[in-house]
Amino acid sequence: MIRLSNIHYQYPDTSGDGALKGIDLTVDKGEYLLLCGGSGSGKSTLGYLLNGLIPHFLEGTLQGRVLIQDRDTRDLTVEDLFSTVGLVFQNTDAQLFNSTVENEIAFGLESLGRRPEEIEDEIRRTVAELGIAHLLGRSPTALSGGEKRLVAIASVLCLRPPILVLDEPLAHLDWQGAERVRNILRQLHKRGHTVVVIEQRVEAVLGDVTRCVVMERGEVRFDGSAKGSKTTLEKLHLLPCYPVRPAAKVTEEAESGKSEPLLRIQNIHFEMDHQTILEDVSLNVKNGEILAVVGPNGSGKTTLIRNFNGLLYSREGRVAFMGKEIGRAGPFPMAGRVGISFQNPNDQFFKNSVADELRIGLKLSQNKSEVRFQELCDLFDLHDLLDRSPYRLSEGQKKRVSVASILAMGPKLLVLDEPTVGQDGRFLEILAGRLLSLSSKGVTIVVVTHDLEFALATAQRWVVVYQGRVVGEGTPRELVRDESLTRMGALHPIGRGVAGETVDHGH
Repeated sequence: MIRLSNIHYQYPDTSGDGALKGIDLTVDKGEYLLLCGGSGSGKSTLGYLLNGLIPHFLEGTLQGRVLIQDRDTRDLTVEDLFSTVGLVFQNTDAQLFNSTVENEIAFGLESLGRRPEEIEDEIRRTVAELGIAHLLGRSPTALSGGEKRLVAIASVLCLRPPILVLDEPLAHLDWQGAERVRNILRQLHKRGHTVVVIEQRVEAVLGDVTRCVVMERGEVRFDGSAKGSKTTLEKLHLLPCYPVRPAAKVTEEAESGKSEPLLRIQNIHFEMDHQTILEDVSLNVKNGEILAVVGPNGSGKTTLIRNFNGLLYSREGRVAFMGKEIGRAGPFPMAGRVGISFQNPNDQFFKNSVADELRIGLKLSQNKSEVRFQELCDLFDLHDLLDRSPYRLSEGQKKRVSVASILAMGPKLLVLDEPTVGQDGRFLEILAGRLLSLSSKGVTIVVVTHDLEFALATAQRWVVVYQGRVVGEGTPRELVRDESLTRMGALHPIGRGVAGETVDHGH
C-alpha cells in the first residue's frame, strides 16, 4: 500500500543533514501504524510525502521513491491522491477555510462530484460519529482548538479514503473527543482501511495500533510491535515521567485570606457571534501559585484567559491585576506584566527568525542581557533553530519558541494555553521542572490544558470550566472526588487515577 525507499529530504533554506535521512518503510494494506518521535524528528515531513505535498507543494530536495498503491508520487499530483490518501494536518488553521463547518465538511465531497443527497447523508453520519452536529452552522474560525481539530478530522473522514494519515489527531482534544476519535480509527482499521497516526500522546493510542515506528533526527530508530516499542520509547523519554511536585508554600497572609490576589476576575460575561462563551465567571489567581485551568473543549477556557491582559474585554464584571482594574486599555499597557503564550503559535509570531522573536521579548524585560538570551535557548533547546523562520518549524518547535518569547519578557504572570500540544515526553518533563522552578522564584503561572497528568505535575490548584462557567475549584484530589463534575462531563473520571486515587502520579 505504501512504500518509501531510501528517502532523503531537505527543506529549502536549511543546512545540515536534512529532515529525513535514508528512510525505508513499507506499510501494508489494513495496518494501523503509530508514527512517533521527538519534536522535529521528521514525523510530519514523512506524512507530507504520503499525499504528495512533498514534492509537489513543499519545495526542497527529495531523493528516493515514494510509492502509493504501486504508483510513484512524483508522477501524481496532490489532486490525483486526494481520494486515496486523506491527510489531517497538524495545524488545523492551515486546513480549514470555508465559511461554516457544514461547508467545510461538504467541500471534499463536492470536489469528488458526489450527489447532493449523498453529501447530506455523509455529513450527517460523520458529525454524529464525532459528536459535532451542533457546530454545523458555525464558522470554523470561531471554534476552540479542540473543536477545530474535530472539524478537520471530519472533513477528511467523510471521504472514507483507503489510506488515512492523521498528524496529531488528539492534539487539543478533551477526553471525550479523544475517545471518539480513537473509536472511529479502531473501526476504520477493522473495516480494512490503512491508518497512519502521527502522535505525541503515545500512551493514548499505543494499545490500539498494530505497529509502532519511532523516529529520531530524521531516522527510524524502532520499527515493530507496540508492545516491543516500550523500551525505546522510555529510553528516548517519549513517555514522560514527571518529578514529584513539592507541596505548596502558604504564607500567613494567604492562609488568613488577607493577601490581595495577583489577578481577580469578578462576574465577567462574554459573547461571540451571538453565542454566550462566558457567563458570570469569577476566580482569583494567587501570587506565586501555579494554577491549572481544565475542562472540556468549547468550555471557554481560552476566552477566559484572554481577558487576563485585555486581549478581550467583558462589558460586565471586573478584571483587576495587582489591585488595578484593566478596563478597556487593551493588552499594550499589560505587555511585560501578563504574558500569554497562545494555543496556536502562528498567531503570536511576527519576526523572520527565532532569534529575533526572543530578542523582541527581551527588549520588554528588565533583563536584556546576552546571558538571559542563552539561558532561554538552553531551556527550550533553540540553539539549532535561531536562524530559521518560526513559521517553518514543526508545531512542537513553534510551541517552544512561543513560550520562550513570552518568558523572555519576564512577566509577573505567565499564562500558557495548551503548552503540551505537539511536545514530546522529554520536553514535557523539562517544562514541568522549569515551571516549578519559576514558581519558586515568584513567577505566577496559569496553565490551560487537557493533559491532567501535566496539570497534576505542575499545579497546586485547579479550576474547572464547563459550558462557560467555573464549576469547580480546589486541589486536584478534592476535585476528582467530586462525582458531580464527572457526571456532568466537566472532568474526566480517569482523573481519579491521575490524581493519585488509584495510581502513582509520578508516572
